Amino acid sequence: MSDPTEGIILVTGSNRGLGLEMVRQLAPAARAVIATCRRPAEADELNALANAHPETIQVEKLEVTDTDQIDRLRSVVEEQHGALDLLLNNAGINGGGTADMFDTVDMETLVQTFRVNAAAPHLLTRSFAPILRSGASNGLSVVVNITSQLGSIANTQGRGTWQSYKASKAALNMLTRLEAHELRSDSVVVVAMHPGWVQTDMGGSNAHLTPEASVAGILDVVQSLTPQDAGRFLTHAGGELPW
Repeated sequence: MSDPTEGIILVTGSNRGLGLEMVRQLAPAARAVIATCRRPAEADELNALANAHPETIQVEKLEVTDTDQIDRLRSVVEEQHGALDLLLNNAGINGGGTADMFDTVDMETLVQTFRVNAAAPHLLTRSFAPILRSGASNGLSVVVNITSQLGSIANTQGRGTWQSYKASKAALNMLTRLEAHELRSDSVVVVAMHPGWVQTDMGGSNAHLTPEASVAGILDVVQSLTPQDAGRFLTHAGGELPW
């Protein structure tokens, strides 16, 4: 069975944080890393990384909520590479953050958070499904939807902040299960993965994990996945979370 982390890989939200670290750790061994973000011209760290790995890293513009851009990028990847081995749906937003509470959340925040965190990765997976199936012809291809333990309904304790974020991640978890069912028979394994509490712009400086440690764990889990793991809700350390 082939290692998806050494194949053709697409990472969304790769201009900073976890996405940037994913590209950094994948670049040395991958055949190609398609690193996407909304404004490539402003992605200085990503561009510097691409310049250091010109044979591997390919920077592409992608607004994940724009289905036309998604389909155009799928056509580019298909034409250039013919297949996709690993899709890391990493791009996301925090909704209203700590101000996102029952008494204050508004329609715009809820809808936009759902668009970016749930609808966009689902439609990306659907669009890229044909070339993910092609990647699986070599053994196994993988979709990782970066979610959060905050999306666990079982672990939710009622009141609190980040309400649109939590709800959007719960929706992403459901979509992960649906995707896993649709693609399982084609040897495409879809999982939801909680990266841990990470020191990023979203996680804050008090978080427990560095991006380096989180991503190393995520990629270790990806390398160990089997068809039986399809549809699971995993942590970066390989544990399982309740829905």
